[in-house]
Amino acid sequence: MAQQKGYSCYIAYGRGKAEATYKTIKIGTIFDVLWHVGKARFLGKNGFGSYFATKRFIKKLERLQPDILHLHNLHGYYLNLPLFCAYLKRHPEIKKIWTLHDCWSFTGNCAHYNGHGCMQWQSQCRQCQHHDGYPKTIKSDMTRSFQKKKACFTGIENLILITPSDWLLQQVQASFLQAYPIYTIHNGIDLQVFSPRKTAMDKKTKTILGVAGKWTAAKGFDDFIALAKHIPDAYQIVMIGLTKQQLHQLPSNIKGYKETHDVKELVSWYQQSYVFFNPTYEDTYPSVNLEAQACGCPIVSYDVGGCKETLCKGSYVVHNVNEFLKLLKEKPLQRIQLLPEEKAHLDKNRAFLAYITLYEGRLHEDGKDTI
Repeated sequence: MAQQKGYSCYIAYGRGKAEATYKTIKIGTIFDVLWHVGKARFLGKNGFGSYFATKRFIKKLERLQPDILHLHNLHGYYLNLPLFCAYLKRHPEIKKIWTLHDCWSFTGNCAHYNGHGCMQWQSQCRQCQHHDGYPKTIKSDMTRSFQKKKACFTGIENLILITPSDWLLQQVQASFLQAYPIYTIHNGIDLQVFSPRKTAMDKKTKTILGVAGKWTAAKGFDDFIALAKHIPDAYQIVMIGLTKQQLHQLPSNIKGYKETHDVKELVSWYQQSYVFFNPTYEDTYPSVNLEAQACGCPIVSYDVGGCKETLCKGSYVVHNVNEFLKLLKEKPLQRIQLLPEEKAHLDKNRAFLAYITLYEGRLHEDGKDTI
């Protein structure tokens, strides 16, 4: 969409492959990434590897001389923060936008902390009780990491922050990033792909669906196991995104499937399920909630992070498995029929246009930001 508006766009990335249709810049090699992973795992230095890869990337940026730099996740083991942030500080003329997708930018290491209730990040991270979470490290003392990240991320001129949920915005406002202008742009999805089925749903089997890219205790794996012990026979539980080991751990009344990259298959599951259950303990603004509702499937989600902000009329929040069971017993769920304003809000084009408007506001000579 930015290209259609006349922008010349480049995508810089550190891992995986990019589509050939875009102008891309690969940051580093697989060996750079692996070395960075080692430093992160054993020394707790996530964001402090990839020295030479980052130097090469900065040289390319110096040649490009971008008007706008739009940052996303910086913690994928591909970027050296001191080098990169020094470049940002050397170029106050560049308009900078940073979309935060989790909490890693203002903690010593954690991408999420609400699952274990740690609030050290509001002043100074020290001994981390969740260092075995994502991103994983054997080092528990995050004092230096927190201080170095704070030094890197503060004092950058012409930077504004974007969050995908109001919840994350409120967290950022309580962190060392609070001095920056902060706005919320809720993520959207492709409504041409995620849509209700045109034929009537088979109501004989009431499917409770769970989908995750990686099932962990924080994503609710244990809660689904607990649910299976108490769910009435009229319901069938389906979990998608399981590992081979997890598949062997399932009780007989849970149908499990490995991760799928077939969007049509995923849409089919959303369309035929009675309810989408998302017992997550750590989330910013889960896209799966949007996808399910766009396909007509009501969701019941834990009231965590920005989950409540994803709900449309006919979906609910609960706090535990018992509340979910009580809801199933007392409140028959109806298929979601999106209101016009809900449909407009879920549309990815609404989010894209908000970013385009932001770009144009950033480039305006008076520097005024408009969203």
